[in-house]
Amino acid sequence: MSRPVSFSLSLSLCGVLLASSALAQTQIGGVTLTPIKPAATAPAPSTQDDYNRESIPKGYREVKGRVTGPSEGLRLPAGSQIMVSLVDLTAAKSVVDIKFSTTRLSTPYQMVYNPVRLNSAHEYAVRAIIADKNGEVLYYSPDTALPDGVRVTLNVPVMAR
Repeated sequence: MSRPVSFSLSLSLCGVLLASSALAQTQIGGVTLTPIKPAATAPAPSTQDDYNRESIPKGYREVKGRVTGPSEGLRLPAGSQIMVSLVDLTAAKSVVDIKFSTTRLSTPYQMVYNPVRLNSAHEYAVRAIIADKNGEVLYYSPDTALPDGVRVTLNVPVMAR
């Protein structure tokens, strides 16, 4: 092969290789921008709990779970509030209330309480109420008996009002 043919073939090959990568580039005001390629693999999901179990004071109890709706992924109106309560059914009063905002169901909750506040002769339940930003009740749960144990999981299903 002669030198001029070899040189022109090399030049053509370089032009093709450079042109293919140049098609993915953008030039703005003399600056060439090249898009970054996404990572080949996604990061491994975390297997740790989203809270530190040792952060619960000694002697206290924990109830955690999910407030679930009639269908998975149910979207709630903007500004909706969930109130999960530990209710004394015998005395007809709330012992612990937690209130937080959410935009969809199911959503996690965690309630930590001191069992000293409970009367062993009374009956207790967990209840959830979901209200819109004006306070109108959208969903509610029936009373669900409080399970025994130091750390328990209790999902609370709600139904439309």
